[in-house]
This record gives sequence, structure tokens and C-alpha cells, in this order.
Amino acid sequence: MKTWRIQLRIPSGYITPWHADTLFGHLCWVAERHDGFSGFKGAADLIGLYRNGTPPFILSDGFPGNWLPAPKTLRTMFEPPETERLNKDTYKTTKQAKKREFLTHEQFQQFCCGKRFDLHTTEKPLANTVTLHNQIDRISNTTGGEGGGLFELPEQFVSGGSISIYAHVAEGYEQDLQRLFELLAQGGYGKKRTTGKGAFNVINFERFNGFDLPEGTSPNGFVTLSHFVPAATDPTDGAWKVRVKYGKLGDEKTFCGNPFKKPLIMLQPGAVFRTENPKPWYGRLVEHIAFTDPDVVQYGFGFAVPLVCRQN
Repeated sequence: MKTWRIQLRIPSGYITPWHADTLFGHLCWVAERHDGFSGFKGAADLIGLYRNGTPPFILSDGFPGNWLPAPKTLRTMFEPPETERLNKDTYKTTKQAKKREFLTHEQFQQFCCGKRFDLHTTEKPLANTVTLHNQIDRISNTTGGEGGGLFELPEQFVSGGSISIYAHVAEGYEQDLQRLFELLAQGGYGKKRTTGKGAFNVINFERFNGFDLPEGTSPNGFVTLSHFVPAATDPTDGAWKVRVKYGKLGDEKTFCGNPFKKPLIMLQPGAVFRTENPKPWYGRLVEHIAFTDPDVVQYGFGFAVPLVCRQN
């Protein structure tokens, strides 16, 4: 597999986070509704490649601009050895490392090489806000009710107006993946896309070697760039945080009577594991995730980047 970067221009805000499993679900709907793909025909055919252990592409989550998730072991890199006392400056740096959500690409490269770096930055890659909406009564066609049915929806904006998604792509599937994203851009992404939220266009689809380690470097671990569900044979020596997802079926399947999926525990991006000879991806396809449809699956593959686990 070779690594590609898909850069998206985001002209407005979005409500649904750019998680790999949600992206994959959107791309499956695109594959189901359009023809002309060389490697598969329809969503079932695409999903079948993952079931057979031959995934055509492994997606990362979407990250703002050139930013990447802070690895979960970032704090330990800046902690002093046990032989040294914790002073004021060291404590400040360690606390800063603990709070960091994102690293610049240069900082992420240094981390993967096992090197310390300057954590200081004043940039904020994401801006969080809340928008107010009214509930409309379907009978009276007015807001009605006490308070007008007012409710809030969280919304995010990216600094610089772009999202970067990384993909390990098997040979022969590059054009199919690019076409999937270009077709997806015609309808938008996520919640409230009919009102313009999650609108985007593909501005770049290019080969990317920014995760390659220097020549002669021997990686002994990996860091993930996507939410994923570990397989039974995946490494367990590492550090991670989890997120419980309460998924929901989309588009036509919303009207199945019970559109909700079973709760699913996923590891967040930035999980770090030790292992010899790290692979490009880990995780698995989660079966039987929906209450009403046994054919529905959840994408649980992790995009992995090799690294040198630093001995503190």
C-alpha cells in the first residue's frame, strides 16, 4: 500500500466530525448509487473486500490543515527521568504536553523519530461554536410551544478552511478512491448537509511520504490516525483513550423502524502501541452492529504510522 493525502476545502462549518468510520459509511452510499468503479460494484462489493482481508484503502480521520493528533504518550516524552527532580519549567512543559490535542506535521515527525521538540504554539486549528435552531411543528408549520422549540447544535470551523485525510491505498484503487470523494462532494458530508453544513470540494489528491522515517531508522511501534476497533491479534502494549460511539443508520436505512446502532467502544486517534515490524493498518470490520439489519457493518480499521518508541 502507498500513502495518499486528500485535501478538502471547507468553506463553512460542519457538525459531524470527520471520523474514518463515518467517512467510510458516506463513501459506501456513494459506491451504491454510482457506477464506473474498476475495483468494485456497489457497497456490498466494496465491503466484501474488507471482509476478505484485502481492504482497497485504509482511511485516517480528517484533521485540520497540516495538523495531526497528539499521541497519547506525548506527556511521557517530556517527563524528567526518575533520577531528576520535577522543577517548575519541567512541570509546565509536561502539563502543556498533556493538554495538547494536535501537533504540527513537523512536531509529529519529530515524535515519530523519538526526538523531543518545542511544544510552544499559539495557533488553534479548530474553533468550536454553537448555533441556535427552532423546531417546526409539522401540523401548524410554526415554531409554537413555550420558548419556540429553541435548541442548540455544536458546530466546528477549521483554521485555514481545509481538512486533510490520509489513506493507505492498494495498487489499482487510487482512481476509485479519488472518484468516491469527488462524488461525495456533490452532496456534502454529515448532519444538516442539505443546509450547507459539511459542504466541501476536493482540492488535492496526491502521493504523500511525510510519514516515512529517515533511512536506517528501525521502528518499534506505531501511532494511529483514526478511530478503530482492535482485532484479537493486534498488539496490546501501548497507551490509548476510548470513545463510546452511538451510531445511527443513514439515508434510506434511517426509515427502517429502529435506525440506531449498538454502542461501540473505539480507540481514539493518537493511540500508541509497541510492536516489531509495524503494519500499515490494524483493526477490523465490526459485524452485527445494527439492531434491524444484519448486513450493516461498522468500519473499525486503524490507519497506522510507524514510529520509534522513545525510552525515557
